[in-house]
Amino acid sequence: MNRDAAMETGAEPIARQARIEDIDVIRGLALFGVLMMNLVTAFRVPFWNSSSPPGQGLDYVVHRLLVVLLANKAMTLFSILFGAGLAIFLERASAREAHPMRLLCRRLFFLLAFGLAHLFLVWDGDILISYALFGMVALLFIRRSTTVILVAIAACLAIPSLEVLSPWVVSVMNPPASAPNDEALRIYQGISYLDIFHYRAHEAVTHIWRGYVTYWPHELKNMLIGILVWRSGILRAPLERLRLLRWTALVGIVAGSTFPIYRIVVFELYHPPPGPPAPGRLLAHWFTVTIFALGYGAGILLLLRRTRLGKWVAAAAPLGRMAFTNYLTQSLVFSTLFYGYGFGLIGKLGTAKTAAIGIVFYILQGIFSTIWLRHFRFGPFEWAWRSLTYGKWQPFRRHHPTVILEA
Repeated sequence: MNRDAAMETGAEPIARQARIEDIDVIRGLALFGVLMMNLVTAFRVPFWNSSSPPGQGLDYVVHRLLVVLLANKAMTLFSILFGAGLAIFLERASAREAHPMRLLCRRLFFLLAFGLAHLFLVWDGDILISYALFGMVALLFIRRSTTVILVAIAACLAIPSLEVLSPWVVSVMNPPASAPNDEALRIYQGISYLDIFHYRAHEAVTHIWRGYVTYWPHELKNMLIGILVWRSGILRAPLERLRLLRWTALVGIVAGSTFPIYRIVVFELYHPPPGPPAPGRLLAHWFTVTIFALGYGAGILLLLRRTRLGKWVAAAAPLGRMAFTNYLTQSLVFSTLFYGYGFGLIGKLGTAKTAAIGIVFYILQGIFSTIWLRHFRFGPFEWAWRSLTYGKWQPFRRHHPTVILEA
């Protein structure tokens, strides 16, 4: 059954052949970058209380490599894929549902519920709330013309520059730490889960909401780009756009890496006085992060077209198909590893050791995801989210005869 035939079968979900496997691979590789940056900057040290120190020697080298290659880029790529996912879901739901937008809003509502539980019960670095909230805003544009979406993207790129124009915006976007770093370490190193829970709740009220104020233009821009990427057809037929993919990969990765290298050199060698960044620097930062992420995505699509390399790169597909489960599992495992009610490693490991732990864990997640998907159609959290979205239990085991949705 091909994709078109599957969509013509009517009311029930679409067959597996309709799935875009390349998206799974890109999402699985982006998950690695998200994991590494979360580990180094948000589990190894208190997330909202101090910047991640680069350390010395090998720690310094690893930290700087992660900043140049992954910081904000992996999460940006993940957000772009989320926007593409919204467009895919709407396109496929429209083929069989009377009210596809209502179904998509329901999907985002339950994502918000997962995010709130994740934030308050597990970890203060949750991104699901952001995806749910700004995904709902993106729905306002999802059926608009390409011109309207491009204008909205341009506006989102320019908005962060307001930070330097208004003292009030500066105070909102750059609040003092929610607690001195030593106090935050004491709380997270404590053995009481309830103390950490109360502290996370305090952070949510005083600080975490400010992060949404700061990053909403960036997140919305990424999702709108993802909608346009899916609309362009490049994910459906990458072989027809190889020249565009090559230029995107080259320009994105080369130009995108230039700005973070420049920032490291300027801030570490010349030590400019502290203060809010200039509008041009903010715009350059968000623009280069975006083109770097697009360069990564294009590069992965090109590698998948290579026979030998493509097989290795495609091994990330199971991780991408279970990205929701793998992301939440990372939070559960590493909050236990670093917080005091578990092994209490927060503030005790350097960047290099933490990165090594992340690489090993990512490989283990890849093995687990591959084995799991031999027996089940979805990861457990993907299945729960899907069942809640449709209001009925979805087929779970692979031997189930029912054709299922893969949007």
